[in-house]
Amino acid sequence: MKFRKKKAPKNGGQRPKIFSKIRDFKKDVLTIPNLLTAIRIGAVPLILWLLYLDSTSARIWAAVAYSLASITDFFDGWIARKYGLVTVTGKLLDPLADKFIVLLTLVMLLDKAEVALLPVLLILAREFYIFGIRGLAIENGLVISAGQGGKWKTTFQMFAIPLLILDRRVFIEFFNRDWDLPYWGNILLWISVFFALQSAWVYTLTLKRRLFESTHHDEP
Repeated sequence: MKFRKKKAPKNGGQRPKIFSKIRDFKKDVLTIPNLLTAIRIGAVPLILWLLYLDSTSARIWAAVAYSLASITDFFDGWIARKYGLVTVTGKLLDPLADKFIVLLTLVMLLDKAEVALLPVLLILAREFYIFGIRGLAIENGLVISAGQGGKWKTTFQMFAIPLLILDRRVFIEFFNRDWDLPYWGNILLWISVFFALQSAWVYTLTLKRRLFESTHHDEP
């Protein structure tokens, strides 16, 4: 009785692995928190375009779009933690989305001379600095979570920027009231700068302590 040898798959058995990787990729990317983050990123060009139009109605819609996008920042993190949907893609995209929407909007307002140069420069410098030392932490296998100061920074920016977008023309034209909301927006922005610098300092001290501990433990 003759037995036939089973033919090996032409692709060397790689096809199931490819499908498995595709499924893992979809599982990592296509989650509700990541979709909310993608919406926040997609709102950035809309907000910039509305600010470029610079009409009173466009300013209102820009403030609404920014506020709604900021709300997604809360919900994507809350849903990810509550339902165990924290993914590698989310850890990458979420901070990037925050930086895109804040920094690009501030630069647009700076171009229109509606926000002071110094706080914008300090926020930009802080973000580049944190990006650099976070890379140092990752290189040494350290994960340092965001502190309370960073959360306060984000909160004050979330309220400050819509107030900066709603310039005095909006209330004069629509409500016949001369409300200077950008004045309060600038105050909140400076408060966010304080928490931005304070959180960067705390992050630096924490990284220094963790690096010293890991180096000390590695010694024979």
